[in-house]
Amino acid sequence: MIADTQHFTKSVQAQVGPQIFGDANTLIAELMRVSGFLAGSVLVTEGKRPLRPGTTVRLAHDIADVLYIAFSISDYYHIDLALAWNDLMQEARGNLARLQNRENDGNE
Repeated sequence: MIADTQHFTKSVQAQVGPQIFGDANTLIAELMRVSGFLAGSVLVTEGKRPLRPGTTVRLAHDIADVLYIAFSISDYYHIDLALAWNDLMQEARGNLARLQNRENDGNE
C-alpha cells in the first residue's frame, strides 16, 4: 500500500505538477478534509446523523482515503512507516502487558 501510494502520488505530480500533495500544509489540509468525510460516514453508519439525500455512505473508501493521506505525509517527511508501525505496536504491547500485570497484582 505504501509503495502504491508513493508511485501514484509521483505519477499525479508528474501530470499536474508538484502542488498536488507537494507541501506539508496541503497534506494536513487534505487530511482534515478526508477525516471530515470519514466522521460523517461514521455518524451516518451509527445512526447519529441522517443520510443526506442523493448521497451514499462510503465508509471503507473514506478510511482508505485517510490512510492514503497518512501514507503521503509519511512519504513527505521520509518516515519509514512500516518501522514506525512496528515501534508503535511494540510500545502498545508493552503497555498492555503492564496493564495486565497491574490487574493480576490487584487480584491476588
